[in-house]
Amino acid sequence: MRLRHIETLHAVMVTGTISGAARLLNVTQPAATQALQHAELQLGYKLFRRVKNRLVPTQEALSLYGEVDKLFVQLESVRRLAGSLASDPGSELRILIAPSLTGHLLPMALQRFRRRYKQTPISVRTEHSRDIAQAIALREADVGIAYGSHPHPALNESPVAVGRLVCVRERIKAQRATITLAELADQPVIRLHHKDPLGFVLADAASRLGITFKGGITVQTYQSALSLAEYGFGPALIDEFTAANHREQRLHRYALDPEIPVHLVALRPQTGIAHAACDYFVECVKEAAAALLAARRTV
Repeated sequence: MRLRHIETLHAVMVTGTISGAARLLNVTQPAATQALQHAELQLGYKLFRRVKNRLVPTQEALSLYGEVDKLFVQLESVRRLAGSLASDPGSELRILIAPSLTGHLLPMALQRFRRRYKQTPISVRTEHSRDIAQAIALREADVGIAYGSHPHPALNESPVAVGRLVCVRERIKAQRATITLAELADQPVIRLHHKDPLGFVLADAASRLGITFKGGITVQTYQSALSLAEYGFGPALIDEFTAANHREQRLHRYALDPEIPVHLVALRPQTGIAHAACDYFVECVKEAAAALLAARRTV
């Protein structure tokens, strides 16, 4: 199949009509019809059958579309990368960061950063950690601050800090600083979904101890878990950096037993241009994280 055949197949699958495909491809309807006919002629079988003024894909077309759609996802990545390369990397510091790290860690880091780089334009975008890794690989930003490790040939990953999971909940009457996972087994625990890398670590630790969390709520971000805990839905298992955001006085932070580490990393493009401001920002994040952890562990 030629590229125009693949584009036509994709457009018809998306729109369901030749006229819709023609509009999507910005060509005339006869041109789209001709491209589809040429594709079928070259392949030797029908791709669509007309049913009540709509084109219904054959089984062959459905099989092809699975691979064609993957191709278009990769093509979109190429377009995004091309657009990113066209921008001036020195015009501003482009930061990607997990949402829950914007409450305290990011402002603390930027305070330090501004003492040296007072005029540098900064853009901040929040994404999930996996999305940050993908965006940095596509060079859509200069640096990403994310949870967990993200091995990728296009990424340069460096450690920022190691925190730990903590439990944020209503204060327990007994004077104590630690709570065990076993104590939380029968409570409506708010936690990250097990498909999340850090959620998986928690689920694995609980499984090794023979603990099964019953009920509760699973979420996609630590900030969501904290918000639900503040509204009384149950104890939340979150990282120390997110726990620093809580302001509800009736909630208290407890260390978990066993301890479950949470790694923060800085992600940079592997072949990125030397960027002094970006390097300094990463150092500021490291300093801010160290200060935040030290302050919280002395409370």
